[in-house]
Amino acid sequence: MYNILMSFYLILFFLFLVGLCIGSFLNVLIYRLEAKKRKSLNGRSFCPHCEEKIKWSDNIPVISWLILRGKCRSCKKEISIQYPLVELSTGLIFAATGYFFLQFGRFTALNFINIVFWLFFISSLIAIFVYDLKHRIIPDEIIYTALAVALIYVLTNVVLTGNISYLIDHLLSGLLAGGFFFTLATISNGKWMGGGDIKLVALMGLILGWQGTLVALYAAFFLGALVGVFTLISGKKKLGSKIPFGPFLVIGTFVGLFLGEHLVSFYVKLFL
Repeated sequence: MYNILMSFYLILFFLFLVGLCIGSFLNVLIYRLEAKKRKSLNGRSFCPHCEEKIKWSDNIPVISWLILRGKCRSCKKEISIQYPLVELSTGLIFAATGYFFLQFGRFTALNFINIVFWLFFISSLIAIFVYDLKHRIIPDEIIYTALAVALIYVLTNVVLTGNISYLIDHLLSGLLAGGFFFTLATISNGKWMGGGDIKLVALMGLILGWQGTLVALYAAFFLGALVGVFTLISGKKKLGSKIPFGPFLVIGTFVGLFLGEHLVSFYVKLFL
C-alpha cells in the first residue's frame, strides 16, 4: 500500500513539474498571439521589453522570476507577475487533474486517455482565461483547436466504452449550450455575449456533458454577478461597463469538472 501511495504522489509531482513547463509555454503563446506581436512560436524566449534572448538559467518556471525579483537581467525592467502565476496555476491544476482521475492507484487506460485530453483542455482554458482577461477576446487559434480536440475526445471515449448515450449527452450539451449563448448574443446584438463566449460554452458542453455544463454555467454566472456587483460598489466599473465573461466560464468549467458530480448529488439530496 505504501509503494502504491508513493507512486501515486510521484505521478502527481511529475504532473506538477510538467504543468510548470507547459505554463511557461502558455505565457509565450499568450504574448505572441497578441495582435501586434504575432510571431512564430519557434525560437527562444525573449524579454518583452528589450527583446534580449533569455538564457535557459533565467527561464526556469517560477524560480527564475523569484531569483531575478521579477526583473529582466538585461534591461532591469519589470516582468509581469502573470508569468509565475500562470506557471504555478498550470502546475497545480495539472496535479489536481491527476488526482481527480487516478484516485489513489485506480490507473486504467480510460483514465490515462482522460488525463491526456484534459491536460490539453486545461492548457487551452488557462490561455483563454489570461488572454480574454487582458484583451477581451478569445483567440480563434486556441478555441477552434480545442473544439476539434474535444470532438476527438468524445469519440475516443465512445470507442473505448461503447457508450452511445455518452456521445449523445456531450454532443447535445455542446449544441444546446452554444445555442443558448448564440440566442443571448442575438437578442442583445452582441452586448451580452460575444462570439468567443459562444464557442467556449460549446466546448464546455462537449467536454463536461449536461450535468457538468449546468454546474459550470451556474458557477460562471454566479461569479460574474458577484464580481460585477463588487466592481460597481467599489467604483471600479460603471453601470453598463463590459466585463470579459470568458474567465468566469473557464473557472466554471473547472468547477464542473472537479465538483460537478458532488454538487449535483448534494442538490438532489437536498431538494428531492
